[in-house]
Amino acid sequence: MISVYLVGLKIPENVGFVARVMKNFGFEKLYLYNCKVTTVSFKTASHARDILRNAVVLRKFDDILDHVNMLVGTTGVTAYSYERYIRKPIFTPEEFRNFLEGKKGEIAVAFGREDYGLFNEELELCHMLVSVPTNPEYPVMNVSHAVAVILYELSKGKYGLEDKTIVTAREIEKLVENFEKLMLETWYPRHRIERTKIALRRILGRSLITRRELAVLHGIVTKALTYIQHLKKG
Repeated sequence: MISVYLVGLKIPENVGFVARVMKNFGFEKLYLYNCKVTTVSFKTASHARDILRNAVVLRKFDDILDHVNMLVGTTGVTAYSYERYIRKPIFTPEEFRNFLEGKKGEIAVAFGREDYGLFNEELELCHMLVSVPTNPEYPVMNVSHAVAVILYELSKGKYGLEDKTIVTAREIEKLVENFEKLMLETWYPRHRIERTKIALRRILGRSLITRRELAVLHGIVTKALTYIQHLKKG
């Protein structure tokens, strides 16, 4: 399970926005240490107020170690030579997601202060560091934006916008046959039917269409054939 750990946030709105982002991507467990939470936080959280109400408030930064199995720190600051051992190695959100495959237990991702992020002594306690690749001239993101990017990456595949079931080559062939029936029922040049079938087969095959899209195309062709038959009878 992934939880979010906010450390030292001074702007109440940011706490609320983070809760809202968590709700967007289906994450519920929130830990807070030394964060300014006010009625404004609950207002900006909107429909994610329950996440704020249920948040676990910690008295010390390292209290998180009693609650989770692994602590992951985030940073947007490049390491100076003297602190390289603290801020290296750094993983991207995608690498972090790949690392999590098959892992069990609770893993907290810590996000630090708006101005300083996580202090070095806090990063020292983290088992892994993650950073969102950004423009090196302005690398530090707003904390709620950083949370959104990382949680989006971790939630990939969790939610879908539509049926993404890709049709088989056999199903594509049946659609091509349906188009052939339509061509035979119209004034389409007979000598061009075979080459048109090949073109359709290749266009449809490369498109990796979904079952829903296939049904739409079948529906259009079937409606056209039905209308032609109606005209012939009529």
